[in-house]
Amino acid sequence: MSAHRRLDEQELKHLELLQSVISRLSNNSFLIKGWCITVNSVLVAAAARSPGWRPVPVAVAVAVGFWLLDGYYLRQERLFRAVYEKVAHRLDDPPPAFTMDAERYGGPVPWSAVLLSRPMLFCYGVLATADTLLIIFLS
Repeated sequence: MSAHRRLDEQELKHLELLQSVISRLSNNSFLIKGWCITVNSVLVAAAARSPGWRPVPVAVAVAVGFWLLDGYYLRQERLFRAVYEKVAHRLDDPPPAFTMDAERYGGPVPWSAVLLSRPMLFCYGVLATADTLLIIFLS
């Protein structure tokens, strides 16, 4: 197929559907970061008010848990973006019309690449490191 051929109505609808999923996944990722910082701040504030440091390890666990959850959403988003690109540009044998099987048609998106990406390390890595240093400082 020619790369310059116009997309038909079915392909455009498929792209709209994929874009709405990508937008929802991106919004979920943003909300998770906000919740992580909020919950983590509450736990660190509780540690500062109490004589012990016990809430801080919970804050580290919360940061790691949100890191993994956000990694799931970011990985799904990358898979759906790959499907979108294949439909939009007819790369490698495009997926069937209206498919939403991103695992099958999205291509390889390794967990390690997602979890260790710069945005994830900047948000969760810094948070977990700060909490860990707080544990060391308070003990």
